[in-house]
Amino acid sequence: MKASIVEQPVLRLITAKSKCFREGNREAMRSIESRLDSLNGRRFYGLVYESTDRMEYFAGLVPHDVEEEQRFVQLGFTMMEVGGGVCARVKLLDWSSTIDQIGPTFGAMIREYGMDTSRPQMEFYRSMTELHLLLPMKSDETGASDSVNRLG
Repeated sequence: MKASIVEQPVLRLITAKSKCFREGNREAMRSIESRLDSLNGRRFYGLVYESTDRMEYFAGLVPHDVEEEQRFVQLGFTMMEVGGGVCARVKLLDWSSTIDQIGPTFGAMIREYGMDTSRPQMEFYRSMTELHLLLPMKSDETGASDSVNRLG
């Protein structure tokens, strides 16, 4: 597993909570996707919040503008802000055929890099074939700050 260290910006997302972690994740994402005219050029995220007794998943979409935010809120969706900061990033290609590797990959990343538990583990759906797994790190765990790539 080769990870790069990146600076993740603050995210403001339209979100839908999964009714049941893993089994309901796809349904949460579809609930957002079904309200859009097109998925082209849209930025989708999956957020995983982990506690000692459970995991919660939120499907997320970066809104185009305030009007879109308001429309989704009126439909019952929630706006969520995710703090930015340093993340370890692993890219998965052809991710839809390797979904079973997402959890173990995050586990390996946590063992190698540690985790800032104040932020969620994130999946950034770069395309239909490329998925970025983003593990939030404490900023003092990155080493040299000049080796951090900026995302945006």
